[in-house]
Amino acid sequence: MLAKAGKRVQILKKFQICEDVELFLLPILPFFIIFAENIYNLLIYNRKMKFTSIIALLLLSANGAAAQNKVTKSYEVTVNNALKRDYKDMPVTIKINDFKADFRVRSAVVKLNGEEIPSQLDDFDGDGHNDELALVLDMKGKSSAKLDVTLCNLPSEKKYKSRVYGDMILNDKNKRIPTITTLSAPGTKITRPYYDAVFLHGPVFESELVGYRIYFDNRQSLDLYGKIKQRIELPTTRFHTTDAQLAEGYGADVLWAGKTVSLGSFRGWDADKKEPLYVDSVKTRQESLRAAGPVRTIIEVKDYDWLYDNHFLTMTQYYTLWAGHRDVKVEVHFEDKLTNETFCTGVQKLETDISGFLDGKKGIAGSWGTNQPEKGKKIFETVGLGIYVPTYYIKDSREDGGNYLFNIGNDGDNEIHYYITFCNQKEENGWKTNKEWFSHVKEWAQQKREEERNTTNYTINIK
Repeated sequence: MLAKAGKRVQILKKFQICEDVELFLLPILPFFIIFAENIYNLLIYNRKMKFTSIIALLLLSANGAAAQNKVTKSYEVTVNNALKRDYKDMPVTIKINDFKADFRVRSAVVKLNGEEIPSQLDDFDGDGHNDELALVLDMKGKSSAKLDVTLCNLPSEKKYKSRVYGDMILNDKNKRIPTITTLSAPGTKITRPYYDAVFLHGPVFESELVGYRIYFDNRQSLDLYGKIKQRIELPTTRFHTTDAQLAEGYGADVLWAGKTVSLGSFRGWDADKKEPLYVDSVKTRQESLRAAGPVRTIIEVKDYDWLYDNHFLTMTQYYTLWAGHRDVKVEVHFEDKLTNETFCTGVQKLETDISGFLDGKKGIAGSWGTNQPEKGKKIFETVGLGIYVPTYYIKDSREDGGNYLFNIGNDGDNEIHYYITFCNQKEENGWKTNKEWFSHVKEWAQQKREEERNTTNYTINIK
């Protein structure tokens, strides 16, 4: 046995493999050693064989051997729409653990009525293990849909046309546009250097209907990108639309947030001054792109050891936008259970032609008006904002000079969630008046209440 091992070492030396190549081959080394013996024997009879040809043969052989280890498992999944109303692009999420697959799931294929439909696997915590399978379905009220789902232990090169988009890009003077998925920074009070380090000042995400970005600083405000046509635009305009692009019908930045809560930004609360607080005094702040299509995009905002109400909170926010949707679900998770903390969120008032409403009993607020998003340009945008907060989180509601606000909390638990939405008056076939928009916000909030009571459910059977 030792003699054979020594012979294999000599074979490797005969190939004169450099350190870099050896590292490259390390994952397939078991296959390499076996095939190397045969290749060496061939060399004895054909010394003209090139080394590159040998490497290609080895890699092909190793890939073939790896392909033999492919493992799949098929399931029939029944998805139920418990709502009475029809639902276009109904979000469906299935926990990977519910499949009880006995392997690590790296890819999935979903079929409806024999036709493959777009889906995605998402890893929420960045540990390399997928947590959920996500897709959208058009469903009639009180109906069911049967899906054929095949899970696999190997990744897939297949790409679906994406109906959403998300990215994070570092600023680069050489304009190489380096894309990243996570950025962490010390939680200093001087946040401007980190804000400027990110291209567009934070991660961006969009559906065909609307776009958003979240600032990488202590405000963590949402900024809004309104569209005229329903399409993916941010890879082209990068949130700062040129005059030429505007002439071609592209959308643009439509909101000046300033020091307000913007649209649904999550803030602390100063009980003495009766005003929102930025997320200051943190050990580390981090923003990540957790999913970027084809059917949903998710941005994570994490603050470690936020010194709030004289104790530390570690907080993770998720912003989820689905294909075919303009509304975003905001989920705020805390590492420890809350005690008696009060936070706030809401919608801002616009600069001119201001109108709005606040209904604390139903957890709804709406705002409408005109503002100048980019102070260097004489372009004015009219937008409508909306928020729905489940009433069991609401401690109080109030209006101040710049916002319609909800004071919220969840004593004894560690989760808060709510929903935000907006429109741009320039949208084709959109809302043109405050009356139309406020009517929509109230109807949309009612739909969210129904969804809260009748969550989409599913059953899984192994085929």
